[in-house]
Amino acid sequence: MINFERLADKFDEEQRRENNSKMQIQAVKRTKKSSLHVLLLVFAVVIVAGIAYHFWPTLKGPPSMTEAAVVSNKNVSLTGILYTEDNPTAVVDGKIVHEDDVIGGVRVLKIHKHKVEFESSGQRWSQSMPAAEEGVVGSGLPVLLELGSHKCPPCRRMTPILNQLKAEYAGKFEIRYIDVWQDRAAGTKYGVGAIPTQIFLDSSGKEVFRHVGFYSKKDILGTWIKLGVKL
Repeated sequence: MINFERLADKFDEEQRRENNSKMQIQAVKRTKKSSLHVLLLVFAVVIVAGIAYHFWPTLKGPPSMTEAAVVSNKNVSLTGILYTEDNPTAVVDGKIVHEDDVIGGVRVLKIHKHKVEFESSGQRWSQSMPAAEEGVVGSGLPVLLELGSHKCPPCRRMTPILNQLKAEYAGKFEIRYIDVWQDRAAGTKYGVGAIPTQIFLDSSGKEVFRHVGFYSKKDILGTWIKLGVKL
């Protein structure tokens, strides 16, 4: 006698297996299709990026003109000159430089006693050391101008050094002191960004060297000697 219920169950089981197999095949196909789409998308992105990288300079315009304009307008800061015949140096953007050195795309062409010649992108110009403010000089001696404050610990360390120099080298150079916390306008006038700041002025009142921070007695005297002051 035929058991129709068992046959029906067997048929249903085979149908489920067949459906599961079809679903798995379809899932594999969808996965392969998705992977292919992702691969094609990545390939397209790479191609577009390559084209953009290659043609971007043309799309945005000639960069050489823009870069040259920026470089040619570079305003370097000259804050000191240590002039000697055999090895002149200058302080540009806070760094000691020699002739033919390059700072930020600007070449140092020639260092003179009171000015420096620069060149960038075929353009040449010169910067001179600023003259001292009226009242800083007047005795005909070089001047060490100290800008600091009695509330500043490194500035207080400079006080005994300045007193010793004033007593020991009277007639060689003068020492002037300005408390920029009491006279904030002086700090702005002399372009002081940090204290203590020592500004070395020659006998005509021109700034020839600048140092920021604590400066020892030995270093101060050494700077004057390099500047040609006979001690």
